[in-house]
Amino acid sequence: MTTRIYMRRSKNDEGKQQFSVDVQRLGCREFAARMGLTGPIAEYLDDGKAGDDFASRTGIQRLLREAKPDDTIICRDQSRLGRDAIEVTLVIRELVRDNDCRLFYYATGQEVQFANAIDQAMTFIRGTGHQMELEAVRSRTREALRSRVRQGRIAGGRCYGYQLERKSDETGRGYTIAKVDEAHAVVVRRIFEMYLEGHGLKAIAKALNREGVDPPTVGRRNGSGSWMASGIRTMLKNPRYRGVYMHGRIKKVRRGGKVQHVKADPADIITIDVPEWQIVDDDTWLAVQERFARRAPSQRQSRPAAKYPLTGIARCGHCGSAIGCALTKRKGGRVKSYACTRHRERGGSVCPVTVHQPMPEVESALIQYLQEYVLTEETFDVVREEIARQVEAQIPRPEVSVDDIEGMLGQLRAEQRKLAKAVALSDDIPELVAELERRSARIRTLEQQLEAAERAPEEIAGIIRGAQETAVGKLQNLQEALSRRADLRDVFLTLFPEGLTFTPAWVENRSRRVWQVEGFARLGGVPISKRPQRFLRLVGPRLRRFSFDFQHLQ
Repeated sequence: MTTRIYMRRSKNDEGKQQFSVDVQRLGCREFAARMGLTGPIAEYLDDGKAGDDFASRTGIQRLLREAKPDDTIICRDQSRLGRDAIEVTLVIRELVRDNDCRLFYYATGQEVQFANAIDQAMTFIRGTGHQMELEAVRSRTREALRSRVRQGRIAGGRCYGYQLERKSDETGRGYTIAKVDEAHAVVVRRIFEMYLEGHGLKAIAKALNREGVDPPTVGRRNGSGSWMASGIRTMLKNPRYRGVYMHGRIKKVRRGGKVQHVKADPADIITIDVPEWQIVDDDTWLAVQERFARRAPSQRQSRPAAKYPLTGIARCGHCGSAIGCALTKRKGGRVKSYACTRHRERGGSVCPVTVHQPMPEVESALIQYLQEYVLTEETFDVVREEIARQVEAQIPRPEVSVDDIEGMLGQLRAEQRKLAKAVALSDDIPELVAELERRSARIRTLEQQLEAAERAPEEIAGIIRGAQETAVGKLQNLQEALSRRADLRDVFLTLFPEGLTFTPAWVENRSRRVWQVEGFARLGGVPISKRPQRFLRLVGPRLRRFSFDFQHLQ
């Protein structure tokens, strides 16, 4: 039996000592000691997580996975488990009723019961109170932020071109103001000027990257810490650069356990003028918006989510960005090629890989590899053999063989005949008749078992044939699709679920550079080979070992 202690601290709990992680840990362990729990203790922590967030809280998810019957679970109170009435009720039901664990709140010493409708209702009612408290906190926080905005103060978030400075009011309460950062303001004005001169968003990003100009953000939020077209677009449409502060344009909503950003109601947006923030004059800012408006119709044209066979599957081995479509010059004109999108959009200073290889070459090399090494008759034979082995391994072995059943039947029938003679000759008929009926019933049972045992091999063979035909049929469909070059994207997604890595390589005579592609080919989610195979410049060795999960191919 394991004692499992769960702790959670949200951002709203900062400054509240009773909710600190150390206090919760100490409270849980002291309670376990008072209960005399001397077994192993496992800790589960969600730090900085909201109470109604049940999607990204890895601690509570791990607790639900690892909790075993008779385990003891301790936490401060129900609000630590969550502040969504429905979700927290489901969590407690799973822990207490379904997993048969004991759940205690050390703040009250209470053991949580979940045996009937009253227990469920009480859990839900407490959860509703905690949810209302969370909503009230968020409402007060929202009103406080909106009050700051009306005073020309920053409600949160950095913006390129400005420096943040902390101040304190007469009560000692801190707040944040923004001041123009002249070094970055020069870059902002240049971006607006370049756009009005006719430069595109990608061209501006490439120029700034080439010159080594510091980007707005570095690291996770901006990938490689470089300028990109989408970031340039956001800056050009930001009214803060003309001295107008708009707060509340985007709001967060929780749907399906996840936070989503949606456009707010225009009536909820606060707009104020902050002249000291102005970096770009009104005429320039309005001219940029007019150019956006002229270009808007072409930009709003819908595009397919995945237009090319390797879109979303291939990634650049140098920078990790997606491999996408780019036009390159060849004899006869410009052709569509696979190239690194980060190089294409941000320039060689961000990703130096310049390979542009025509799409038909890349796709043909992958098709050839799959036809020669994966979707082959040799593979189909291995599939059939493996299916037979897996099916037979999953069918339980009979406890008694056919020969044993036939032997027992022979013995029982002989006893049956002797009892029948005894009944005919004896005066004490009831006991002999009862024995005769027991033998007869046992014979009928064994006859049914014998019939099933004799029929089993044929039924198993039928199951194996059906599974083999289904699995091989799906593989043949993939083979046919490759031959017709139809639905290539679906085929590549099926056979390369982990994606492909593209790295530059020279052809043998070093006349040009091409893509060298590496990845795992899989069937049913299980790798065909243990090592990545190279498809274009090098073709992998002929496969000797093959494994797959036929159930995923049925």
